[in-house]
Amino acid sequence: MEQHDIWERKYNLALERMERDERDFRAIEESLRRLVVRLAALARGQSEKADRLLDQLNEGLRHAITPDALEPLLDGLAEAVAALDARVPDEALAPAPDAPEAPAEPVEAADSEAVKSLRADVAKLQSLLAEVSGRLGDMTRYLIAELEDTTSGSDPGRLLGEQVSEEMRLLSEHTQEASDVASLREQVTRRLAMIDQHFHVYREREDAKLASYRERAERMRDRVEELETQATSLQDSLRREHELALTDPLTTLPNRLAYERHMAELETEVREGRAVACLGAFDIDHFKTINDSFGHAAGDAVLRIVGHALATTLEGRAFVARYGGEEFAVVFAGFTADAALVLARELCATVEGLAFHASQKPVRVTMSGGLTTMGAGERAATAFDRADRALYAAKRAGRNTCVVL
Repeated sequence: MEQHDIWERKYNLALERMERDERDFRAIEESLRRLVVRLAALARGQSEKADRLLDQLNEGLRHAITPDALEPLLDGLAEAVAALDARVPDEALAPAPDAPEAPAEPVEAADSEAVKSLRADVAKLQSLLAEVSGRLGDMTRYLIAELEDTTSGSDPGRLLGEQVSEEMRLLSEHTQEASDVASLREQVTRRLAMIDQHFHVYREREDAKLASYRERAERMRDRVEELETQATSLQDSLRREHELALTDPLTTLPNRLAYERHMAELETEVREGRAVACLGAFDIDHFKTINDSFGHAAGDAVLRIVGHALATTLEGRAFVARYGGEEFAVVFAGFTADAALVLARELCATVEGLAFHASQKPVRVTMSGGLTTMGAGERAATAFDRADRALYAAKRAGRNTCVVL
């Protein structure tokens, strides 16, 4: 499953849970509103001001009154109740007509007790509403956090949603059946405690799961680092193998394969008119005689020394490769034939000046070369064949010289 689909599924599940909880919260709110209306009905008839404020309270509850609008009504009711405590009805002072005098509780005392009871119920109701609002607010914030949690949307999450929904249903039923504030408080407190317990169990389970995920992620990261190290080592090995495949082991110069790759790129540039090039073929004079007279070890030493001299002299100015045997290929990119000839003669002079000894005897080493300009649209192999013919022309001309063809 794609990461996007997983997140979308998590979001939808969390949204469904929040919608169910919202419906349950509304059911609770409706039950509490009905309770307030019933309490208000019991308090009617004490004074016109109190009745008027109770009418405003009922009207506000029917239209989802806001806390800012509810606060003045509650303050007004508190003042009206306080005024009832100070009121002494005249009818309470006179005995009823044609009735025998009998000890009766003063109306003031009865009214005072009723007002005190009403005020106590209102206070309890306010406290209960504040407690419910706070607990439900905590659960709402938790559900919102769960929506952003990477572990939400799992089977335990769905189980939690079902448990909370059931507790909300029971809470709604019991609040409708409650006959007084005390029993209502008991039912609300009990259900909220159960909901808290469900959340606590769910959180512990999710924390354990998250710890397991983190441990697995740590092991995975270590494994990834190990694989990255192995991949880097493998890349280094491949790079070294590639370099060895393109390097002549004796002279450490680029070998014939490297030369052919270089010429394939240069051939395209020359054909497109983006470059000019002159090719040179160079060969050590009388190399077979050196091998026969002093051994192959001496011949290998001559190849190493001549290769080093070519690379050092032409460094940054031309591409030098060992073409095969005692023959070297030099690519003078950007040089005309005349300019390349100057460098080729410099190379021959450098090789002739090498101080080489074999069997404690000085050995004279010289080199001949052939040059040619690579034409536009011409294949590199064709141009090199012409340079090779120029090389043999230099051999026939006495060696230790260069010929342009």
